Amino acid sequence: MLLVAAGLMTVGCGTAAHTTSTLRTTLKPPAKEAGRLAKPGGAPAKPRNDTGVPVGTTERVPADGTTLVVKVTKVIDPLVGSGAKVPAGMEPVGVVVSARNAGPGGYDSSATSDFGLLTAAGPVSPVYVPTGICQTYIQDFMNEVGPGQARNGCIAFAVPLGKAPTTVRFSADGGTVGHGVSWRIG
Repeated sequence: MLLVAAGLMTVGCGTAAHTTSTLRTTLKPPAKEAGRLAKPGGAPAKPRNDTGVPVGTTERVPADGTTLVVKVTKVIDPLVGSGAKVPAGMEPVGVVVSARNAGPGGYDSSATSDFGLLTAAGPVSPVYVPTGICQTYIQDFMNEVGPGQARNGCIAFAVPLGKAPTTVRFSADGGTVGHGVSWRIG
């Protein structure tokens, strides 16, 4: 038997309410999609630590009206030859990702609001990149992703020198729906 606890966070006008419900079912998720829910054989998964799963792991993330299948494929530290203009004492770091809309609905957001990068010093800001693998395009790769569509892209961030990135975060719809996952770096 698979036990899933689901939490829903509703935020509005500066207040928040938290509701928790429990769902019991005898259906086992397919092995490919069991990732966070169960180990092979249907046994409940151990809780994750706060740093997330390793880079390279694929995660299913609920979004408003759909489900996304997201993977951080690699972190490029430092991002050399990108032409990124970063403040003194900073260097650009790239996060290469893939995202597939598993449906049923469409998804429309932006990579810079959905993905975040953390260092030991805290969160860092995305940065414009004129050339290379992490080039910033006018049409964001997380815009208008229809059911069944897959997108690949890269987001660059300005990271303080000597402060290695530790975690990549993904929050569907820029975090407005309360669903997110993290990948640990290294």
